[in-house]
Order: sequence, then C-alpha cells, then structure tokens
Amino acid sequence: MFTVKTKFSLKPLVELPLSNPCPFDWDREFKRHAPLEIEIGFGYGEFLLERAQSHPHRNLLGVEQNWERICKTLCAVDRVASQLPSFKNIRIVRMDVSLMLERFVARESIDCVFCFFPCPWPKRRHMRYRLFSKEFLILLNNRLKEQGTVKIVTDFYPYVEWILSENKETGFEVEIKTIPPQYNTKFERKWTLKGQTEFFELNLQKKSHIAISEKEGVSLKSYRLKEFDPRSFCFEDYKNKIAVIFKGMLFDASQQKAMVHLLVSEDNLIQHFWVTIVKKGEYWHIHKMDGQNVLPTEGLNLALELVYGAVKTVDLKKE
Repeated sequence: MFTVKTKFSLKPLVELPLSNPCPFDWDREFKRHAPLEIEIGFGYGEFLLERAQSHPHRNLLGVEQNWERICKTLCAVDRVASQLPSFKNIRIVRMDVSLMLERFVARESIDCVFCFFPCPWPKRRHMRYRLFSKEFLILLNNRLKEQGTVKIVTDFYPYVEWILSENKETGFEVEIKTIPPQYNTKFERKWTLKGQTEFFELNLQKKSHIAISEKEGVSLKSYRLKEFDPRSFCFEDYKNKIAVIFKGMLFDASQQKAMVHLLVSEDNLIQHFWVTIVKKGEYWHIHKMDGQNVLPTEGLNLALELVYGAVKTVDLKKE
C-alpha cells in the first residue's frame, strides 16, 4: 500500500476503451497533430517531464503499470503545469505496453520510443519475461514511422547481448555505445550510488518495414439455461495457456441474479471479469456483466463457457 498526500489532476491519465479495441486517435487526445514519442516504464517520470519541457512541439505518451509510479508522476506533472500553463503535451496510460501497441496504436504512427533500465530478468528461467523479444521488436517496427528510433539503456550487458540476438530480421539497425549517467532516472541513480559509472545504450533505427497481421476482434458469447440453483454451482479453476481462476460468487435471490468473479490470464494480459447469471422470463442467461471495461478475448469466451459448464442443471440450451 502507498499514500499520496498531494492532490493532483487525473487529466493526463487516458483510459483506453478495452471493450472496443482499435487504433486510438492520439492527435485528437492531444488536441493537435505532432510527432508522437513513447516512454515505456517511465518510473517517476523524470525523463518524461524533462523531454516534454525541452520538446514542447512533440506529444509524449508514458506507459506504466505501477500505480505508485503513475501517481507520483501525475503529482510531478501538476507541479510543472502550475508554473507552465502551456505544459499539456504529456499523456499517461496504465497498461501492458505490448497490448497497448498491438490494439491502440496504428501502424507507422510513432516517431520514437524510449526505455530506460527495463528489468533484465537475469535468471535463465525468467528470461521469457524480458521485453524486446523478437516478437516485440517486430511489433515496434510495425508501429514506428520510416526511420523511427528506439533508445534502450541498461546496466546489464548480458541483456544487451540478448537483445542483439533477438534483433535479427526485425528491420532495425543497431548502434551500441557506453555512456555515463545522464538521464537521472530512479534506477540510474540506484546503480550510480552502488558505484556503477557506465551504462549501455542501444539505439535502434528502423531501416525496413515489417508487415504484421492485426488481431481480429472477438465477440463474446452468451448462454441460457432452463434452471439454475446457486447451491449447485461448482467452478474448477482452469490452468493452461489461458488461466481462469474463480474468485467468488454473489447471489441475490430477490433479483434472481448471480455475479461470478473470475481472474483471466492470457498472453500479456490479466483481466478481472464478472459474469452475470440472471433470470429473464423463463430462462437464466449467462453473459458478460454490463459496464466492464474489459478486452474481449478468447480467454473471456473460455471463462463464459466454464461458468456455463459449472452450472449443475438439466435442459441446457445455448443461445
């Protein structure tokens, strides 16, 4: 748990419409057409704020998943904005960056990407969690404009070697150099205090475009059944490439309605998903609960199917 005592504006925070995944109109969000730059994992926003102030004619988008870091960055944005009323070129998204790029960024629309001190996941058994895999680099290539760039800084040279091995046939030309501390980020300060005086900077430039197939939208299924007894509901967790974990169920007898809470994990995405079992007319209907900002995926369809299968009843009918 953490607390943020300072009040701050949520205006820079963008909630993307997961229920309708498609390329987002970032020009409309920033209220202008300007080069778009993205920082992945911006920490406490040190570089993001400096870049936005030194390049006021560029739109800066920060992508982060940690709420504490997001809140502290929003506080810092507020402090700068109180002194510079024209400081309006930062937006923040809380989402896995692969998902955001895949679903909400158009191809050939980004000018450059920055990532400072991504987690190197040094243990061999954890290497599958590393960012900048070949698959991710190809996605970056597709979203970057012609001659677009990616700048990565790390303290861990084996991570540099791994990125170089993943970079083959991704359309990028790479330049590597050793640099002194200069970005003043949280992790740069951490390693500097521990005595590290040099870091490794990779500069990738797009030299050829790679086309990729876009993921098609998924329509969520619904089911119906003749009878439903909440006492007979028995859900078994499903753990495979997709994982569906039961978190609980609420039942309101007066409204003839049950709500099932599930955790669905697939690819780089984890979603809390509520399923409704509600009586309408002579049938009980099973479907996604209204009002959720969730990404329609095969994982959610599997969750709906598992809920349907967990209802111990007879005379089941699929809508």
